[in-house]
Amino acid sequence: RLGFAQGKLRLRSALPHLTPADYQDLYEQLQAGSRWNTDFIMMLSLAAAISTLGLLQNSPAVVIGSMLLAPLMTPMIGMGLALNQGNSKLAYSCFRAIGRGFLAALLISATVGWITPGSDLTPEIVARTQPNILDLLIAVFSGIGAAYALARPSVAGTIAGVAIATALLPPTCSVGISMAYGQYD
Repeated sequence: RLGFAQGKLRLRSALPHLTPADYQDLYEQLQAGSRWNTDFIMMLSLAAAISTLGLLQNSPAVVIGSMLLAPLMTPMIGMGLALNQGNSKLAYSCFRAIGRGFLAALLISATVGWITPGSDLTPEIVARTQPNILDLLIAVFSGIGAAYALARPSVAGTIAGVAIATALLPPTCSVGISMAYGQYD
C-alpha cells in the first residue's frame, strides 16, 4: 500500500498543474469560445462553405484549411470541463454552440451541395463516411492534446495541429453533401 501511495505522489508531481490564475484564464477562454454569437456563426459558416467546396473539388488542402477556421473544438473542450465540474451553465452554453454549429454546418453544406453541379461523391467525401476504431482513437488522443494545449500556454502553438486532427466539420459537410445529392447510404 505504501508503494502505491508513493507512485501516486510521483505521478501527481510529474503532471503539470494549473495555478488558480491559469485555471481562471482557461475557464474564461472556454466560456467565451463556447458562445453562439456573431463571431462563432461567421467563422463556422465560412469554414463549412470552404470545407464543402474542398470536398466537392476533392482537395485535401482546402479541407485542411477549413478545419483551421472551424470554431467547434473550443465548445467541445468546454463541455468536457463542464461535465467534469458539474457546471450546468457552461455545459448548456457549450451544448447549444455544438448543436447549433452542427445544424448550421449541415444546412450550409447541403445548400452548397444542392446549388453546385454534380451528383457523384468524391473520394474526399467517401473517406469521411466510413469511420473506424482508428478514427475514434485519433479523436481521443487529439482531445487530450487539445485540452493540454489550451491549458498550457507554452505549447499553444500546437493547437492548429490538434484542430486538424479533431475536426468534425468535414464529416458533417460530407453528410450535408450526401443529403443534397440524395445519396443517403
